[in-house]
Amino acid sequence: MNMLHYVTESMAYMISGNMDSGSQHYHLEAAISKCFASEAAWWVCDEAIQIMGGMGFMKETGLERVMRDLRIFRIFEGTNDILRLFVALTGIQYAGAHLKELQNAFKNPTAHLGLIFEEASKRVVRKVGLSIPPAMDHLVHKDLTNSANLVAKSVDSFGQAVEMVLIKYGKSIVNEQFILNRLANATFDIYSSVVVLSRASQALKENSESAAHEKLLAEVWTSEAMERVPLHLKAISTGRTLDNFSKMSTI
Repeated sequence: MNMLHYVTESMAYMISGNMDSGSQHYHLEAAISKCFASEAAWWVCDEAIQIMGGMGFMKETGLERVMRDLRIFRIFEGTNDILRLFVALTGIQYAGAHLKELQNAFKNPTAHLGLIFEEASKRVVRKVGLSIPPAMDHLVHKDLTNSANLVAKSVDSFGQAVEMVLIKYGKSIVNEQFILNRLANATFDIYSSVVVLSRASQALKENSESAAHEKLLAEVWTSEAMERVPLHLKAISTGRTLDNFSKMSTI
């Protein structure tokens, strides 16, 4: 409950900071934050009722009304199911544009040798397992370097997974909702980890009273979230899972 509260609050701080700084492009962050916050609030309220036992149902505690009121938040201002598809489809547009650029380059290879060789080098390095994840350790406090490296590895894996589904499905990816949902879930875990690392780093930098506690929250959340990301990504490439998706679609 404590971690979900911390992550939700961190997302609110991040998007508010972006808006206050004049950013005009925060629709993805807003969609992720809305989904995460509404689902986290529901889980926390449900857990609070569970902790209180039978008393959780009593009007005097106020929880039964909170749970009723919370239910609508996963529906209005964009249902969470639709927002997940929005996040996934909007997020992969950049990768799609890059692949389109590469496709055009191969139509006139002599004029785009630099781009082609650069892409070929990346793929060869990745194929032999020598690819280097994007560096993030310089963006966080030194005490959170290990957590940042976990996120960096997930970002690299996520990028490869997105490229794989775009090559495989092309424009028809818009019809693959089971796959898009898994990509969105991976996005949520990566983004939530980034915002808590940012907030905890700031607390450590300022040596605030809550710094040590925030460091623990960030480390645990990031560790668990980065364990989930490979599971989400594996689901979009494993034959058995894809077969299940096909059967569920038929059902």
